[in-house]
Amino acid sequence: MDHPLNDQARSGSSTLSFSSRNFAPELRLFLGLCIALDVITLIALPYYHFRYGDAARIQIWSLIDDRFGDFWHYRELFAYFHTQAFFTSADRFAYPAPCAVVYQFLYHLGPRPHVVFSLMLFAALLASAWLFYRMLLRFNVRNAVASSLTVFLILTSYPWEKLFDRANIELFVYLFLALGTWAYLTGRKSLAAAMWGCAGAMKIYPLVMLALFLHKKTLRPLLIGVLTFAAVLLASFWYVGPTIKAAAIGSIAGITGFIGNYAANAHLRELTIDHSILGATKEMLQLDTAHTGGWPYLSTIYQAIVLVFGPILFFGWIRKLPALNQICLFLTAIVLLPPVSYDYTLVHIYLVIGIVVAAYLSAAQRGEQLQSSKSFAVIFALLTSSEGWVQHGLLRINGVIKCVALLALCWLLMRIPLTLGLSAGKDETAEAA
Repeated sequence: MDHPLNDQARSGSSTLSFSSRNFAPELRLFLGLCIALDVITLIALPYYHFRYGDAARIQIWSLIDDRFGDFWHYRELFAYFHTQAFFTSADRFAYPAPCAVVYQFLYHLGPRPHVVFSLMLFAALLASAWLFYRMLLRFNVRNAVASSLTVFLILTSYPWEKLFDRANIELFVYLFLALGTWAYLTGRKSLAAAMWGCAGAMKIYPLVMLALFLHKKTLRPLLIGVLTFAAVLLASFWYVGPTIKAAAIGSIAGITGFIGNYAANAHLRELTIDHSILGATKEMLQLDTAHTGGWPYLSTIYQAIVLVFGPILFFGWIRKLPALNQICLFLTAIVLLPPVSYDYTLVHIYLVIGIVVAAYLSAAQRGEQLQSSKSFAVIFALLTSSEGWVQHGLLRINGVIKCVALLALCWLLMRIPLTLGLSAGKDETAEAA
């Protein structure tokens, strides 16, 4: 099938041209807020560094000796690859087994593998920016305006900066999620399910995307997604070794150990960039006490609530929404609901931004107004910028602000239908689904 955005571009008299003067005001608001928040951050950075030192500095860039810290963290551990010690050492591997395969690949890219990783990251960023730019052109946004908006979004992108700074493997989760989202929107449901199955094998929570296929008409792609997830896991267990059983048990132990440490305890540095509901809750609990201990029961209770009420919310409300709303809600859930979710995971929200912007411009071409479009603009600006300069004593509540913004985004997506249809009330993407 044709991409719905291509249908928009061919709609002839139903389109209008966005010039620099009448260009969508909500997009100007979004971009203006991104720039303003970044400027405030740059102004506040030297002040807090001078007043509190490195211990209280704004969490944008790591210290030189910790740059690309996530990338290098397991380098020495991989000397035990294919052995039981890989999962039982003091610093055991804390990700699912498919991530170990990716790390093994990256570590064998030559003497400077972090440079290759950085090039891959910039290639993914530029490809995403190019698709966003092309989408704006399809809606008759002038070339100068579209290119300026795209460039400034790159320059003010805090999540992508954080992903580069940490060199985290979340980049590959983003690639699978982005490819799956593109495939779904262009009618390639089986490919979308396979890509989302791969993403789920790497970080588990992306499996929520397969809920889009929980319908009797889409059982085939659902089965493909589940089988892809299982096949990737099984193949990675076999490759990581020393046996499939040992790798499976070791992966589960590593993941639960990571969650037990970071989700059940308060780490001041991590909480600063943790925008999950659980992270924001811990941040608020310790604001007046500077508590640095643990809340093991809080973590367990939170995960139980997600497992119980998540399906209830889906079957009761979400599955009745248009397909675009469901995609955006699931992408938001991936960065909001895990017990630990750091700011580089917010790169997934750029997929939501692209869909909402397309729906906004589509409504404008029909002579309509997307409801709460200014609220979307404010929320997206908060999610793509750093608010580390907002402090309560020595504690920064960047994570709390972003958690609230994500919850507000979910609320809007539950209320406001998104459509790319040529006429009011027609959602071609939903019909194709």
